Amino acid sequence: MKGGALARISDWLDSRIGHRAIIRAMLDEPVPGGARWWYVFGSVLAFLLMLQAATGILLAAFYAPSSTTAWASVAFIQDQVTLGWFVRGLHSFGASAMVILSCLHLGQTLIFGAYRAPREMNWIVGVAMLGLVLAFALTGYLLPWDQKGYWATQVATSIMGTLPVLGPAVQRLLQGGASYGNYTLTHFFALHTYILPAVIFGLLALHVYLFRRHGVTPKWNVPPDELTRKTQPFWPDQLFRDVVACGVTFLVIALLTIRSHGVELDAPADPASSYLARPEWYFLPLFELLKYFEGPLEIVGTLVIPGLAGGALVALPFLDRSPSRDPRRRMVVLGGAGAGFAGLMALGLMAVRHDRNDPGFAKQQVIAHEKAALARRLAGKGVAPEGGVAVYQNDPLYQVRSIWDDKCAGCHALSGQGGDEGPDLRDYNSRAWILGFLKNPDGPLYMGPAKLEKGMDPVEGTPEELAALTELVYSQTGAADVNAALVERGKALFSEKDCDSCHELDGTTDGPAPNLGGRGTLAYVKSIIEDAGAPRLYGKKNKMPKFAGKLTPEQIEAMAAFVIAQKP
Repeated sequence: MKGGALARISDWLDSRIGHRAIIRAMLDEPVPGGARWWYVFGSVLAFLLMLQAATGILLAAFYAPSSTTAWASVAFIQDQVTLGWFVRGLHSFGASAMVILSCLHLGQTLIFGAYRAPREMNWIVGVAMLGLVLAFALTGYLLPWDQKGYWATQVATSIMGTLPVLGPAVQRLLQGGASYGNYTLTHFFALHTYILPAVIFGLLALHVYLFRRHGVTPKWNVPPDELTRKTQPFWPDQLFRDVVACGVTFLVIALLTIRSHGVELDAPADPASSYLARPEWYFLPLFELLKYFEGPLEIVGTLVIPGLAGGALVALPFLDRSPSRDPRRRMVVLGGAGAGFAGLMALGLMAVRHDRNDPGFAKQQVIAHEKAALARRLAGKGVAPEGGVAVYQNDPLYQVRSIWDDKCAGCHALSGQGGDEGPDLRDYNSRAWILGFLKNPDGPLYMGPAKLEKGMDPVEGTPEELAALTELVYSQTGAADVNAALVERGKALFSEKDCDSCHELDGTTDGPAPNLGGRGTLAYVKSIIEDAGAPRLYGKKNKMPKFAGKLTPEQIEAMAAFVIAQKP
């Protein structure tokens, strides 16, 4: 009875919309030569496009597209919406997967010669869709309105602005004005969620239509009679392969998302900051290429080389005059494509290697990561209506951090990577910091960046002796966990190793080097901030500005407490 009712409903629907004929047309499509794993790339790309659409809709349900709300809404998705981090991770890794699969599909089409007549238009449509996939990636990159996306997208739009004739107009249109702001974000959001999806789904429909019109391109070395003999319908063998490939792709994306707990979210975009912007991995080759073309030659990297490469791809069906699809008869085409791909890989790897060997970039990455983590923690308390960097107002040390960024960060660091002109104060006052200083006073984490004349020599001694001297200096902070016996041993060594010829421990006597009495206490750090050039501190060797009179006593005390708090 139940089956009969379902059958009648199905018959009724079929009489109105003809769905059975549509399904038969889809599943009975002949596959010359039978099912092959080579043919799965198109179906996986279609699946990924649907995944991007589904996850994009879920993200849009919580996303607020304005420069004051965008970052906070993404932080909310990432940290507070149930499985929001997972959905966002799927969307981000799905974008990378689309780039990879598009390149694989392009390579398979090249090897099989599937761009040749009568499939020229399908090739051209596919190349256009690859361009749209990259456009999706670029426009989506800005939407979190974080430091990484904000500055990297500025690099991209600046490149567009260098194009002749229409470049400045295109840049201004994308930005919504002469500079980045709220209209920039809304323009990119409209492109990413409305215009590009409409265009790419239209091209997908055309791509599928042309594919069905001309059919799959079988392997070049299979005789026609064998193709006919082994022809199978799309269902079930090829569909099974497509479903397995889609499932494996989704599993890889999901595992990557789980492993990384979603995709990173940098600190809120701050136009007043300095940030070493880097694009996503698929734009790194272009980023590296531009390093070799500066000034008047910049257009070679921004337009000429990419334009020639894109034009060659589009024109390939008309340039390839080989009489056969056999790869051995098309070595010029495949060799050129292989060289181009190898060039892209080499440029991308060079960009990665350059950053790995750049201490300044590594230092900036550590600072950016810590600032992002702080912003995320503070966002859990809510974000002020001003949005973005206003999230830092939730930090009780907000004003102190602002003073640090303005007055101190140019010389010192809190990253453990070394300051530019002064000591790195991360872990300051800890035994490890003091011991490292004694072993290498002119090291990059200590006084080395300050380049003081006639600085302190490394302290020589056994590990036990250095531990005793470390404990003596550590005891000056007033810490409760001091080892008294070790301190007494340190006092003896202080004289034995002639430390007292430069330093004093009474807290008042002037000398050729800082008096270590009370070193690391609130009063001591305050005195350094007030005037590090005082006779009992660094005297004439000092290079640090005097902040007494520039900061209020309350601000100086707060800064001193902030520095002391860097000890773990």
